[in-house]
Amino acid sequence: KTEALLKENKNFGMAQGQITLVQQDKVPAIMNNDGAFATDSSDPFKLLTKPHGHGDVHLLLYQAGLVKKWADSGVEWISFFQDTNGLVFNALTACMGVSKELGLEVNSLTVPRKPGEAVGAICKLVPNEEGKKKSLSELTINVEYNQLDALLKTTPVGGDQADEKSGLSPYP
Repeated sequence: KTEALLKENKNFGMAQGQITLVQQDKVPAIMNNDGAFATDSSDPFKLLTKPHGHGDVHLLLYQAGLVKKWADSGVEWISFFQDTNGLVFNALTACMGVSKELGLEVNSLTVPRKPGEAVGAICKLVPNEEGKKKSLSELTINVEYNQLDALLKTTPVGGDQADEKSGLSPYP
């Protein structure tokens, strides 16, 4: 369908070779925070699957040869856009400028979100005492929206709760 759409619309003005399509594999769906596999309600031995999600796109870019192609052609900067918020393009140029000015290898843009909204959140994960004993380190990462509230419920915060004044989540 995607190839037909591109062909019908003459690649929306892009030259042949400027568009590379990659396909995500499917993985078993997880039904709860304990990591239990989701199964078909009519067949408990049939695993339900879902697209792998954002996590494998980096591997797909590598496997498709795009990383090498970009490096060989002298590309210095890329913008990696995930599908949750098209408004990011309004701030992209400024973000790229800040990244270059500060010598950042990675930078993220976020938007205000309401608790429970289907948008991932940038969070700083700090290991508890047990995690520190295992030499776990702090991570600042995107936490997918469908995992955020459950993760926050394991902390003193108690969940993804709205700020009293703004009504927004403190996790953009």
